[in-house]
This record gives sequence, structure tokens and C-alpha cells, in this order.
Amino acid sequence: MGNIDILEKLEEYSKAGYVPMHMPGGKRNTEYASTSELDITEIDGFDNMHNADGIIKNASDRAAKLYGADKTLMLVNGSTAGILSAICGATKRKGKIIVARNCHVSVYNALIMAQLEPVYVIPEVDNDTGIYRGLSLEQIRKCVENNRDAQAVIITSPTYEGVVSEVREIASYLHEKGIPLIVDEAHGAHFEFSEEFPESAVKAGADIVINSIHKTLPALTQTALLHISGNYVDYDKVERFWNIYQTTSPSYILMASIDRCMGIIEGQGDYIFKEYINRLKNLRENIAKLNNIRLMDSDDISKIILICDDGKYLYDRLLDEYKVQLEMASFKYVIAMTSVADKQEYYDRFLSALKEIDKSWKVESKDSENAVGESLGYAINNKPEVCMCPADAIDLMDENGYEDLSVNSPDICGRISMSSVLIYPPGMPVVNVGERITGDVCRIIKSAINAGLEVPGLKEGKIRCLR
Repeated sequence: MGNIDILEKLEEYSKAGYVPMHMPGGKRNTEYASTSELDITEIDGFDNMHNADGIIKNASDRAAKLYGADKTLMLVNGSTAGILSAICGATKRKGKIIVARNCHVSVYNALIMAQLEPVYVIPEVDNDTGIYRGLSLEQIRKCVENNRDAQAVIITSPTYEGVVSEVREIASYLHEKGIPLIVDEAHGAHFEFSEEFPESAVKAGADIVINSIHKTLPALTQTALLHISGNYVDYDKVERFWNIYQTTSPSYILMASIDRCMGIIEGQGDYIFKEYINRLKNLRENIAKLNNIRLMDSDDISKIILICDDGKYLYDRLLDEYKVQLEMASFKYVIAMTSVADKQEYYDRFLSALKEIDKSWKVESKDSENAVGESLGYAINNKPEVCMCPADAIDLMDENGYEDLSVNSPDICGRISMSSVLIYPPGMPVVNVGERITGDVCRIIKSAINAGLEVPGLKEGKIRCLR
């Protein structure tokens, strides 16, 4: 019993004949859900995530050891809960924080919750594809020198496309200034387990690191980990916010999935990652031989980034004709995600489909090239006009109201946005809550729409504005 993991204990319990006169309502009855027999609440012998001292603490300690963190906390609300906990735990309310402009939406939500003043670092963007480059030490240094009262820095590394920032150099510099580094490493949970991947942010010296293990490791959706290391953050404060943002009814199935994933890596990691890397390298070598579809070099080789004339065309053909479902399509590229759980059959079918499409490649030229280039150029050069911190803007909206204005309205320029409006590619916000809507903002949004790019944050072509 000493080395039993959560899933084994659940399976053992489900077969023991107990009458479930407790939550949850599925009552371990498989007539209603196939996993119900394993679905329990905090009953005797199964520990309590919010006050763990038994099987859940053991699982968390194992994860910390595998990643090399001083402390690791399970996340069953996804990396979002970890990011909210990290930012609120590493800063003081109404303080200042340096934020990479390409961060996840949960970062912007944390700014509102903690009433923080953001100072943005804008990553460079590749002109041809719209893909972000990593942040350099020099970019962070310049920002810190102009904002010496910053309480923390948060960056995303790797990006969706597997591009890594200079995490070790940035962490070392920030520590000289007494500033903690938070790294959203949601897409890099696998980094620690093979030298073929970039150095993990924990190993590189980041103070708080968030991993979505469900993204690149064999674990269920919503499973993630929050790692804390070093002496630059208050562990108790971070954990206090972790308790706030985590449900008080955590899924034991999700926690079991985290624990089982860590157990597999602990016991078989060297072998399965070696096999995975060999299959992955072979796949990449063969894709690189294609003529019309180009494999992009990425810091993280697990991400298959395919550059082409029309990403949506490639995405749709793979799905409609070959039943190959990719992760996403952008204007000039697509992303295929791989993991240690991939079967060779997946790679064989994927490669075969790519070869056939590559041979028959035919994409009609579009009139939207200028609009795309214009959008990307704006993303590179845009320096947002921040009028107030997002939390103050929300308070004013609650007090004074709002109105939704079309990007074509002559009255919209000069108004303060109550929406975060993004353009894909590259995914960087054109305007955020509390920022001024300029003529350039409207022009670029309209040109992006005309180019067929995705513009999240608009509702029927309208932006929510402070009244």
C-alpha cells in the first residue's frame, strides 16, 4: 500500500463493495458514465487536495522530484488556475508587473483580479509567417530599467509554435534585481524528460512555472502542475491563491491521471522518450523532403510547424480527405502536435497524406497578401496606448456602462476598449481592456477581417467601449 498511486487506490476501492452514500451523484454507477466507478469525493483514506498529507501529497512530491522543483501543486482547473495563482501570489495588489504581450488570456484576467498595472514587452514577429520569436534578455533588461518598481515578470516559453525565450539568462538577471520570473510553460511539460528538448524553465531558474501536462504528456484534459522554486516568492501566498482558484471538489480522476502520468515517466520515461524521439526525428526528416510544404525549424522538435502558401487549405484537406485532425491553422502555417503517446500508425498516415497533398499542391493566389502583411507589421510595431489598468477600466464600465461600436463607426476612434481584440496570426492583442482605440487599430482590424484572419474579441464586428 505504501507505493500505491491514486488510480490504483481508486480501482481497488471501486471493487471493494462500499455503498456510496456520498457525493458525487454518479454513485460509481457505470450505467450512467464509464468512469463513474472511479469518481469519488474526499472520503476516508483518500486525502484532501487542499490540505494534503497522504496520497495526494505523495503524488505532488513525486511530481516535484521529477521536475526538480522545490514544491509542486496539482492543478485540476488547468494551467489557468496556476497562472492566476502565480501572478496574484507573486505581486501586491495594485502593483506593477512586466508582461509579455503574447501571454495567454488568463494572464490578462489575473491583471484585473489583482488590479495590476501591466507594462508590456512586445516580442518580435517573423514577417513571413506571423510567428513570434522568443524574448531576449536585452528586451527584458530594457523594460526593467524603465520600470524598477516592477514586482514580477511573466513570459510565455515555449510559445504555441514551440519557440523558447532566453529563460536562464532572464531569470539570472531578474534575480540580481530581486524580481521573480513566472514562466507559462504550458506547452513545455515534456521538456524535462529528454535532452532533445529545450531546457525546462524550472531547471533554467524560473521561480514559478506552470505546465499543462495534458497538452504534451499522456494525461487527461485540464490536468496541469504549478512548480515553485527558489527564494524570490512567498510559497504560502502562492498556495493561498492556489486554494482560492482551485475547485473545492477536485476530480479524483484528474488527480489520478496526473499521478499515473508521473508514475509512467518515473518508471519508463527513459525508454519511452527515447523511442518517441527516434520516431519523431524520422517523421521530421521525411517531412523535410517535401517541396510545397516546408517544415519550420523549431526550438521544440515535438511541434510540427508546416509553412505553406495557405494554412487553412492544408488544414482542411488533411481533415476532409485523410481524417487527420491538426491542432490549428493560421494564414501561412499549420501546427501538428506530437506526444510520447503517439502510435507509429499516426505518423505513417500523417506523412502519407502530406506526400499526396504536396504532389497535388495547388492554391489560388489571394488578394489579401497586403492586408496580412499590414496586420503583421502592426503587430510588430504596435505600442499600445494604455489609458488605465484593466481593473480600473472594468470598475468604470460597471459604474458608467458600455456600448458596442462597429469598427466602421466614426465615433469609435479615441474610445477606451472594454474588449481584448486579437489577430491570428500572430495572436498578439491589437487592443486590450483599458487601452485607447485608435484609427490604426480599426484599420488593421478591418484589413485582417478582409484577409480572412481570425479576430477574437469582436462581436458581430463591434468592440465593447467604455461609455
